[in-house]
Amino acid sequence: MEVYASGGSSWILDSGCTNHMTGEKKMFSSYEKNQDPQRAITFGDGNQGLVKGLGKITISPDHSISNVFLVDSLDYNLLSVSQLCQMGYNCLFTDIGVTVFRRSDDSIAFKGVLEGQLYLVDFDRAELDTCLIAKTNMGWLWHRRLAHVGMKNLHKLLKGEHILGLTNVHFEKDRICSACQAGKQVGSHHPHKNIMTTDRPLELLHMDLFGPIAYISIGGSKYCLVIVDDYSRFTWVFFLQEKSQTQETLKGFLRRAQNEFGLRIKKIRSDNGTEFKNSEIEGFLEEEGIKHEFSSPYTPQQNGVVERKNRTLLDMARTMLDEYKTSDRFWAEAVNTACYAINRLYLHRILKKTSYELLTGGRWVYLRSSRSKLSSFGA
Repeated sequence: MEVYASGGSSWILDSGCTNHMTGEKKMFSSYEKNQDPQRAITFGDGNQGLVKGLGKITISPDHSISNVFLVDSLDYNLLSVSQLCQMGYNCLFTDIGVTVFRRSDDSIAFKGVLEGQLYLVDFDRAELDTCLIAKTNMGWLWHRRLAHVGMKNLHKLLKGEHILGLTNVHFEKDRICSACQAGKQVGSHHPHKNIMTTDRPLELLHMDLFGPIAYISIGGSKYCLVIVDDYSRFTWVFFLQEKSQTQETLKGFLRRAQNEFGLRIKKIRSDNGTEFKNSEIEGFLEEEGIKHEFSSPYTPQQNGVVERKNRTLLDMARTMLDEYKTSDRFWAEAVNTACYAINRLYLHRILKKTSYELLTGGRWVYLRSSRSKLSSFGA
């Protein structure tokens, strides 16, 4: 009986074989019966063999070959070249044998010899510490043992010899860990808009209320109402002592903005907070002919324009307060300063003009005579 016959220790590397397969069921250490009784493999002579199942074959106490078909009437152990390539390996065939390399780092996984016209790998003689199957399986085992730390990180630790005593392991992400996929998944980012959805200022206003702030401002405020124009990204901020002041502040702003810029406001967009979603606001908007859009509950990304502006304002305010160790009670003054600067210094991502220029039609003029009016915050 040839060593590469089903049940033997040698395997034939076959470029025409679609999967690893054998005909000897006793070789399997774990086995699952095929659920499709009609599934078959076509041999080179045109005959077919039914696929009875799929499993793992142990080739040493610590090493095994996974995803092996049990095929009826197959007389040989076959290693699929295409399956090796799909797993991230390259095969180099010469007139004396075959060498299988890991594509990730060009290291040798294992070698085979040419006997007659067949390339054979005898795992009884092979150096199993470099076996592709063993290291992959052991790598995933240690991935689970080490609290599902990423394979790339484990590979760096092992390569840099930061872990002593861990041998015969190769950390390679050749598949997805289902536990990591379930436990570490996060929501995908909402894409940036690359087109303009409004044609002029005040066509759509985004608004949000943040607070209460831990420190009451010098003026007694605990909340901040932020309003952003969708077209120009011009921003207004209003500081409130109580949430209940939102309605009157918002109504006064909407009237003043339409009068000041000579433009009608078409729509406003907010979250579902009661400071925006109430009969007083809805009655006023109905009289003014302004449509009110709401973001979906628990989906702040739909009101992302103003949510992102909140973060920018607070980041800049914290920076200015920290520079000269200014009291946190000046947070409202810092936010107001940040808003003033953002409107005049940031360019629109698409239109390449400042918010001030897009809203007013003119550029911000910094006069020399007014230089004394601008100084470092807190200095």
